[in-house]
Amino acid sequence: MEIKVISKESIKPSEPTPEHHKTFKLSSFDLLHRNTYFPLILFYPQIPNPNTNVASQLKKSLSEILTIFYPLAGRRNDAVSVSCNDEGAPFLEATANASISEFLNPPRLESLNRLLPIEPYRLLIEEGGSEGEVATSSSSSLPNVAVQVTRFSCGGVAIGVCNLHTVMDACSCGVMMKAWSAICREEREEMAWPDFENAFALFPPRDFSGMRAGLLGSKIELETNCRIQRFVFSHEAMNNLKSEAKDEDDPTSPTPTRYQALSCFLTKHMILSNPTPTRTATTVIFHIVDVRRRMGPPLSHTSMGNLLWPTLIPYPHASITPHTTLKHLLPIMTRAIGRINKDLFVRMKEDPDFLASDLCGELLLEGMEESEGVVSFVFTSWSNLGFKDLDFGWGKPLWVGFRGGRAQNAVPNTVVFVDTEEGIEAWVSMDEERLAVLENDADFLRFALLNPSVQVSCT
Repeated sequence: MEIKVISKESIKPSEPTPEHHKTFKLSSFDLLHRNTYFPLILFYPQIPNPNTNVASQLKKSLSEILTIFYPLAGRRNDAVSVSCNDEGAPFLEATANASISEFLNPPRLESLNRLLPIEPYRLLIEEGGSEGEVATSSSSSLPNVAVQVTRFSCGGVAIGVCNLHTVMDACSCGVMMKAWSAICREEREEMAWPDFENAFALFPPRDFSGMRAGLLGSKIELETNCRIQRFVFSHEAMNNLKSEAKDEDDPTSPTPTRYQALSCFLTKHMILSNPTPTRTATTVIFHIVDVRRRMGPPLSHTSMGNLLWPTLIPYPHASITPHTTLKHLLPIMTRAIGRINKDLFVRMKEDPDFLASDLCGELLLEGMEESEGVVSFVFTSWSNLGFKDLDFGWGKPLWVGFRGGRAQNAVPNTVVFVDTEEGIEAWVSMDEERLAVLENDADFLRFALLNPSVQVSCT
């Protein structure tokens, strides 16, 4: 299948950014993120009105969005701020010589990145630049958001969006995308207005030189043989996993959430996927926690930035066997995540030396970065962020894609959960050899469907 880019332009804000908004100050949490792009791909079947110029509508409404979400049209100014200089967002148009049903039955994971304007999760180097589509001599040249619209032969459309992780997390992306879709369908009154003030006001940049960073500060080993796979867990499978994780012997124990049950299940099988484990090997799971939900007001879901903090949980390989139950893993996870609470973030806010404290070192497993045989995986959830309901005026997407295929020099070992009407999709990035073990794990496949087809009415 051929996907061909036919045009590229830069979309500017519909109005100039006022002087008092010319500089957007980053928070401490923003500064903890590396220069990578995270992707989102929305698939829509045939547009009901054949006279609709999808690209024109999207460009016009994106221009309005860049006025409201003004940092997204800017570029990095220095280590701690973005210059809101209205440079704009790259907007690519492309065509595919296949129907959307051909592409999605089953999804062609190896081609997903070709529907994106920038290669996702590639670590962009400050001076040398990347070898991907975006080459840069410094972060000041990186766009904060980029869009590609691909038209399929049947009239279906894919909207691919890449977001720079130093400016936005998935929650911020959800707020922006819902606002963009509301403006595009001319229902501006339904959009939520972004808050660009509170993240910096509560968590201004700190001195990181003495940070007890532990594993968070260890060098990322870029994976040269990394592959992405999509696993789908139906509602029935999720209910069964929740039942397996619940401690029926303790009537006071709460029913596990979908995230808890599925994370425990994946943790077990991903650890067991190591074909050559050593007795001293350890897997560390990073669970990404949303600071907004843990801290509460004045933060809200519209607070923009990277308001995220990791919970680190070590699992010695010797403690995980095929007989390990989800009931055993669940309390380990809930106790660790339970420590990441409002009190912790209040202390971070009020104590300028928190990052150099013993508690910070303990939470980030200080000392383990010197150990051999440590493998880490990052778990994050995009559930309840509204991506599957984004309506630009021609209905909700029939499918929300992430990224797929193989990648070189990419950040490896990630798990992203995405809501679907059928249940939850887990997008797993792993070393090729370990992923092959997971794909052939009979116990794992009792609950997980391996990249099933997406039902499409467009032909």
